[in-house]
Amino acid sequence: MRTVALTLTFLLSLSLLGKTTLSSRERKKQFDQKIGLVFDVKETLSLPEESDRNTLSTVRSEVEDAYRVGEKIRMEKALSIAEGELAFASRKLCIDLEEKSQDIYEKAQGSFLLVESEEKSSGKKMEWDTREKIQRYLIMAKSEKDHAKEFYISGNYHMSLHTYKRSIMYSLLSFLSHGKEIPEGYQTAANVWAEPVWQSIHKTKPQSIREN
Repeated sequence: MRTVALTLTFLLSLSLLGKTTLSSRERKKQFDQKIGLVFDVKETLSLPEESDRNTLSTVRSEVEDAYRVGEKIRMEKALSIAEGELAFASRKLCIDLEEKSQDIYEKAQGSFLLVESEEKSSGKKMEWDTREKIQRYLIMAKSEKDHAKEFYISGNYHMSLHTYKRSIMYSLLSFLSHGKEIPEGYQTAANVWAEPVWQSIHKTKPQSIREN
């Protein structure tokens, strides 16, 4: 038991040491990446900020102000406060994205099943490559959603958010694959996250699959 306790203490010390050895510049760079993702998700999905804590906009402004002044102690203090606020916001946002990713995944599945049903009743077959693309996007959406949950459980909220975002994107790509209308509340996400990927993949014939 004592050996386990010593091992845990040693690992915690290494973790703290790793944080303290990061320069303020490196910490700010990581902070900018993480808070940028949070703002991207919130704005794209129209999710409100928490009203009972410092807003993330205020937190980011305080970090920027401290960075411009260039005082190391002030910068480290501002970053420590900001990192705590960001972790809290990211954790709560992961819960919202879990619901969103599940919702759009179920809608994407339902849309594909409806297309298959219409296909049987009309006798008009979907092209094989279109069907394969839709199924692949649905598989990837579910896989990313499951991985995001694992990141959340492990406490890696940044990667959890990033992976939930990818799950939502793949579900939206499945809609684009058979030209169905994007569900309400996800049009901006389709335009910002999915459409650029779709165009980059199908830039030579951007309309061909949607017309099938």
